[in-house]
Amino acid sequence: MVKSKLLQSGDVVKRLLPLAIGLGFMGLLWTKTQDLDWFAVQQAFEAIPHWRWAAALLASVISFWAVAQYDVIAHRHFGTGMSARAARHAGAAAIAVGQTTGFGPVIGGAIRWRLMPALGHAQIARITGFVTLGFLSAWALLSATIALPLLIRQSWLALLLFPIAALGFGGALMCYPELRLFGFKLNLPSLRAMSQMTLLAGCDLIFAGLALHLLLPPEIAPSLPILVAAFALALGAGMMGGTPGGVGPFELALLALIPSSDVAGLAAALIAFRLVYYVIPCIAGLTYAALGRVKAPDLDIVQPLVQQGPRAEHAIARQSRTQGLREKTAEAELLETPQTLALFLGPSRGQIAELLKPLRRQAFAENRHACLYKVTAQDAVQARKNGWTVTAIAQEAVIDTRSYSTTGPERRQLRRFLRKASKAKVVFAPIEAPDWPVLHAIHKEWEEKHGQERGLTMGRFCPLYLRDKPLFGAYQNGVLIGFTSGLSAPGVLSLDLMRHRSDIPNGTMHGLIDHMITWAQERGIEEVCLAAVPHPHLTRLLRLPPGLTRFKASFAPRWRPLYMAAPNKMALIICALDILRTVLRPPAIPYTTAERWQVDALITGETAPVPRQTKLRETG
Repeated sequence: MVKSKLLQSGDVVKRLLPLAIGLGFMGLLWTKTQDLDWFAVQQAFEAIPHWRWAAALLASVISFWAVAQYDVIAHRHFGTGMSARAARHAGAAAIAVGQTTGFGPVIGGAIRWRLMPALGHAQIARITGFVTLGFLSAWALLSATIALPLLIRQSWLALLLFPIAALGFGGALMCYPELRLFGFKLNLPSLRAMSQMTLLAGCDLIFAGLALHLLLPPEIAPSLPILVAAFALALGAGMMGGTPGGVGPFELALLALIPSSDVAGLAAALIAFRLVYYVIPCIAGLTYAALGRVKAPDLDIVQPLVQQGPRAEHAIARQSRTQGLREKTAEAELLETPQTLALFLGPSRGQIAELLKPLRRQAFAENRHACLYKVTAQDAVQARKNGWTVTAIAQEAVIDTRSYSTTGPERRQLRRFLRKASKAKVVFAPIEAPDWPVLHAIHKEWEEKHGQERGLTMGRFCPLYLRDKPLFGAYQNGVLIGFTSGLSAPGVLSLDLMRHRSDIPNGTMHGLIDHMITWAQERGIEEVCLAAVPHPHLTRLLRLPPGLTRFKASFAPRWRPLYMAAPNKMALIICALDILRTVLRPPAIPYTTAERWQVDALITGETAPVPRQTKLRETG
């Protein structure tokens, strides 16, 4: 009890300390104003030309437009369905009132909820937090790497510090797109969103500084870059002070950063700036909040996924966050990753050229980059004709079952491995009634040796995912020691999972694949795809081990190249790194509660409870 009270007291102190410091600065500012010649201040105020007032007001409008775009980005991030215009207006009103009255996030959140009650308190809180943290991050980056070097007259440092800091910050967002605090998951802004917010923060600071520059007497005004740098740091002092409009810390910081002998002229300019940048926008924001209210958005229903694509691997996407894309006579499946909206495997219907522009629009609406992933050469040619940057990333091994046999010099290595498996008395057969606890035990043993299974475009072990797919087992002395799964499409069978015990005889997995090909052959399936391996140029570049390629090459397949494409080279690099990260560290499969219970019951052999109500669990 005593400890709880101490913790509560500590929280109160932490919350009141910034305000107390801000009030202390206000006291210091009040002391300084006692020495002012207010008649001289009035004369300096009246001497400001009308055109400078108008130009300062215009600069303030542009500044608020820039910072209001943060709300547009936030609404895209959370998929609220609100129009950009409505989000921008609500953001401008919230920021104008919040920064003037103090306690910006609280007041700003209240204004946003007043204008958009249909979103609910929780969503409004998320948007407000996103905008606040996004601006603070961008402000800190710009202040530390650009403003400080300018103020110490070492502008060359900005050319060095900003790229290094930006690359480090971007790399952190790429590696850690999610943040977990106190059991809650926070999806951090994408690189595209953070880049936009940094540019917008720079625009906001430049035009806000310009407004102040226009109101200063020309004879005491420093150069615009120096003033903007001083303004950025003074703004930070005001935000940390916690007083309404940053009054006190803001003015004292400016006085320290741009000292002047014309104190009256500087005071007049600061008062004029307060009117133009704080009072007038605050009145406009309150008026808009009192009179306006945004209707509930007409949310577009996410297009359902295609039920069956021309490629068997389309089924893998069911284990990830996906959506469908439809445009007239074409449709495709899209994979969602933190930075990327990837059209997977090409269109399921129609031509890919018809989907390129809609894909870019949808990706932009979600603060992501658009890309094509594992598409065929034909689709890659269409993308290149439309100006996209294309590169080969993989090649898949394809077996024509009509001509397949284990004879011939090209498959002599395969025959050698098959003989070893036969000598060890390993037999192969389809798994008609899966024993899921046994399969799960083999999977876990495989993970202990090889590490966490990969995901996104690679199938993962899950009984619900595997129960309608062909399974093949390898048995030694009647005990299951390995298994594979396949994916089916008309005329095609594609290899998916390969799992085995750690001590299996040589040739076991070769025998499993040979059995799967023979099984397809008997059923008139003309093509068996052994899945993809990295393209040779990537294998050489990244010095990847050739083991998997050698394994599949023993079946003497035909190699079919697969491609990746994006609108430009930078987007291609970002998408490739993001997809690679997601493949290596996939998020949890998005089960519903009922599905999670079913999976647990299947792998333990118990009976799953029947929930009264199921809802999507936030697992990734």
